Amino acid sequence: MKLILFLTLLFLAALTGCSGSRQSVDDLKLEIVNHQIDSWVNLMPGSKPSFFISGSINIRNNEESFIDSVRLLKCVVLQENNKLYELHPDFRNSVWNMDPMQPGTDRVFTLYLQTGTPIRKELNFEKPVAISIYLSALNKISHYKIDSIYVMKTY
Repeated sequence: MKLILFLTLLFLAALTGCSGSRQSVDDLKLEIVNHQIDSWVNLMPGSKPSFFISGSINIRNNEESFIDSVRLLKCVVLQENNKLYELHPDFRNSVWNMDPMQPGTDRVFTLYLQTGTPIRKELNFEKPVAISIYLSALNKISHYKIDSIYVMKTY
């Protein structure tokens, strides 16, 4: 009887612990302080036309706790609210050591897209794009949108 009661309590404790770990967008209290995002298309003769996006994002930790790492889950490229790409670029911290981000501090992260992303026919080179980035830290997720990124052409 004690064993059944103990297992029931253990099961209920596990359910309670799991229910508190649900992720929802905008739970994470990070703030994009500033950013420099560049986008371009490679139209050089002799190579496959390809799309690029890269840049730096200065992020402030507005959480009440230290953040060991910030991950970029995905980057969605939009033009006139139409989804063109869902990308998974590299996202690197500017600090070489592994010191956690303290509450209220900023850190610069760099966004790198792998080469060879084909140009989609829906991409209009004359109009700006926007990116929606989904960041994750502390088992929480947050979504940010950066507008008015002009697409440069390289020949």
